[in-house]
Amino acid sequence: MARPSNYSDQQALIAFKGSLLLDPFNSLLHWSRNHTFCNWTGVTCSSARQRLVSLNLTSMGLIGPISPFLGNLSFLRVLALPNNSLEGHIPYQLGRLFRLRVLRLSKNNLEGHIPSSLGACRSLQSLILSFNNLSGNIPSELGLLSNLEIMYLGLNNLTGIIPPFLGNLSFLIRLELSKNRLQGSIPAELGMLSQLIRLSIDSNSLTGPIPVAVSNCTRLQVLWLYQNNLNGPIPWEFGRLSELQYVYLWGNQLTGEIPISLGNWTHLQWLDLSGNQLSSTVPLEFRQMQQLKGLNLWQNHLVSGSSGLSILTFLTNCSSLAFLDLGSNYLTGILPISIGRLSNSLSFLGLNSNEIGGNIPDEIGNLTNLTTVYLNANRFEGTISSALSKLPNLERLSLDTNNLHGRIPKGFGQSKRFGLLSLSENMLSGQIPESLGKLPQLRRLYLDHNQLSGKIPASLGRCKTLEMVDLAHNKLTGNIPPEVAGLQNLQFYFNVSGNLLQGSILEMSKMIIVLEALTHCVSVLSRNRGANSSCIYIV
Repeated sequence: MARPSNYSDQQALIAFKGSLLLDPFNSLLHWSRNHTFCNWTGVTCSSARQRLVSLNLTSMGLIGPISPFLGNLSFLRVLALPNNSLEGHIPYQLGRLFRLRVLRLSKNNLEGHIPSSLGACRSLQSLILSFNNLSGNIPSELGLLSNLEIMYLGLNNLTGIIPPFLGNLSFLIRLELSKNRLQGSIPAELGMLSQLIRLSIDSNSLTGPIPVAVSNCTRLQVLWLYQNNLNGPIPWEFGRLSELQYVYLWGNQLTGEIPISLGNWTHLQWLDLSGNQLSSTVPLEFRQMQQLKGLNLWQNHLVSGSSGLSILTFLTNCSSLAFLDLGSNYLTGILPISIGRLSNSLSFLGLNSNEIGGNIPDEIGNLTNLTTVYLNANRFEGTISSALSKLPNLERLSLDTNNLHGRIPKGFGQSKRFGLLSLSENMLSGQIPESLGKLPQLRRLYLDHNQLSGKIPASLGRCKTLEMVDLAHNKLTGNIPPEVAGLQNLQFYFNVSGNLLQGSILEMSKMIIVLEALTHCVSVLSRNRGANSSCIYIV
């Protein structure tokens, strides 16, 4: 009896199953000669000729190598084996699949080089090999895949350069080479990809400037070039990329001005230029980015210019803004009261490590969704606004290293989410509010280097979530509350050095023994001042 025309398809599938080391979910249990293979799990056949056209075994936990016999599936159009634990090399025999349109092998444990034979799969539209351990160069034969629309090779160990021939893949929509070990410069030929929507080549070791030619990719929506060693300016011509929605250029060595032409990015949702050496003002044209959700300009050399901090006023046009970080720059001026008119969606506000002065305006209390506020290392004066202490969702507040004076607002003790409160290195006075010890999620409390007086609240010793407490260099008096011995979650230290605490060395030693027994205290430094003592507990 003559064998059916699809016999080779069945044999290839049986060989594939036979090469596997483990099928933990028994996904291929019914793959046997007793069943028509077109009804097997993951298999799709053409209705007319009953030839296998699709093999989709996504997320089935399969372990073992990919059988080279899959190269015999001559009518195969889709081969999808992602999110398994397949290992070994990609068989070069897959290059025989001249009808193949989709090859998805991502999220496996494949290693070795990308087979140059894949260049023979001229019908290929989608090549997805990301999340593996592939190594070597990107083979030049891939430049023959003239129908390719999607190329995902990220999260591997690929080396060499980004080959210029990629610019010849004129139908390419998505190019993703992130998190490899690629070197060299970004080829200007990528500017020939007029259909490109996503370009992700972040987290490599790329050098040189960003090519102006990339501005020809006017359909771009996602541009990720972060965590490389790129230098030079952001091209002025990038303003032509008016469809951009996500731009991440952080962690490079970019210099020069932020072009005002970027104000044309009216569809932009996230812009991250942090960790560079940009030295201009923040363009007021950013007010045109009305869909902006995140703006991160942290750690550059940005200045305020003659307009002061008016950028904060103009950003009130961005009604969806949820993240704003202008920290670690050279911004000067005072916070405008318009800060209270920023988007009510704002959850992160970072203005730390600048030279901003004046009072913290009460209007900041209008931003009721704030979870994180970093205003530390500036020149703020006056008292701590009680409006800050009433923000209902606040989790982290850092006001340290300023010139603030007056008392710590008791309202801080009303928050149910506070995890970090840092008020170090100011001129705060008065007592530590008892209410701070009642914060149910407080983990870190920094009040050192102020002029606080009175006793250490016993409530702090009952705050079971505390991991680190620094009360050093104040004017605190009295004894260390015995409740402190119950702080079982302390991981770092309880520092009360440089105060006027009372109690004999013997009493202090008893406290130390209790702390060592309960919280694994590793060192205690004490200094006797006659009737007064001060000590550091490092836990």
